[in-house]
Amino acid sequence: MSVDHPIVPRSLPGGSYRTEQISHIEQHLDWMRRCGLADSTLKARRMVLTYVAEFLGHDPAHATAHDLDRWQSNLDTIAKVRWQTAMITPYYRWLQAHGIRQDNPAALLPRPRRRARVRRPIPEDRLFTAVVEAPMPVRAYLLLAGWSGLRATEIAALRREDITPNLDGTSWVALVRGKGDHERVVPIPDWVYEDMLPHLPDSGPCFTRLYGDRTQQITRKQVSQNVGYYLRKKRKIPDTLHSLRRRVATALLHDTRDVRMVQELLGHASLSTLHFYGDVTLQDMTSAVARLPRPEFPSAEGDDDLAESA
Repeated sequence: MSVDHPIVPRSLPGGSYRTEQISHIEQHLDWMRRCGLADSTLKARRMVLTYVAEFLGHDPAHATAHDLDRWQSNLDTIAKVRWQTAMITPYYRWLQAHGIRQDNPAALLPRPRRRARVRRPIPEDRLFTAVVEAPMPVRAYLLLAGWSGLRATEIAALRREDITPNLDGTSWVALVRGKGDHERVVPIPDWVYEDMLPHLPDSGPCFTRLYGDRTQQITRKQVSQNVGYYLRKKRKIPDTLHSLRRRVATALLHDTRDVRMVQELLGHASLSTLHFYGDVTLQDMTSAVARLPRPEFPSAEGDDDLAESA
């Protein structure tokens, strides 16, 4: 059964990928857009479906369960299996829900869970030394992630007009655009703003780079790469920009125990996501088990008396 869909007139993300032979891809991506999904997600779905088409040698919309099983078996790491499978399964559910297919050939594909890892926030002394010695604009990226909890994509999209005085007039806030273009307001400590101020433009994007003879707004990938290069190559620190975001969550949860506040700061739709950020440290667990009620044991003299009577 086939269902007619309107032609999508607008240009959707990922147009550089050759997806002309993938049935209903533009309609599907437009549906994703209207659901409020981020441009990066639309682009990733187009990209992975291109990989599937190249592997199969035909339109993925006509794939059988056996075709997709062969494609998934060809992925060489569990990380690729997890991520690429997550990218294509909604496409097949959409085809089935719209009556374009009677079945869902991706329904039985394995979806491995992400392994739980011990996450340790970057040690404070190591973080402080790295921040103090970092060049601009890398220092600004570290400050915005480590003290305001911004993601790389939010740092890259930040504009000078987005940073304004707080209502009390004594501090600063930034309007940031997170996943799915959801907006939220986050505080920026005074000392962070004062450190960045001499390097900020009067208007427009806060962070740019030269591209030939033109100035372009920096991208999320470039923010992450610049921080990663500085921390790992220059400082020999095995951390990433995301480690600093985790540091904010961990520190605030330990200090305030206010889960809703931390959720709002980080811009998470679900409280459950904080499980991955608000680390419980070994020191926390050690202190907690030490405070558990305990029985009173007989004194050493009492033990001797009991032994003699036996």
